[in-house]
Amino acid sequence: MSSHFDTKFSDALLGFNGEADVYCQGISDGVAHDYAMDYTRMLQNRAKGIEGPLPRIPKGLFEPNRNLIRSTLDRMCEKYFPSK
Repeated sequence: MSSHFDTKFSDALLGFNGEADVYCQGISDGVAHDYAMDYTRMLQNRAKGIEGPLPRIPKGLFEPNRNLIRSTLDRMCEKYFPSK
């Protein structure tokens, strides 16, 4: 049973990583790209059960862009790791 769970979790993690990577690579603004990568890492850690703080909001990343990045990555994460 544990092996099945591990395989299912690994598959979900790979799927999320792949989709999030494509999304992040499509962000041309360097500051927004770095924030998206940091936010992705935070979501990956949370999926693994490791709680951590939200990434620092960098200077020059304005609220509309930050909200778009977070909502897009949150939806991706929910797709692969649905809340119980």
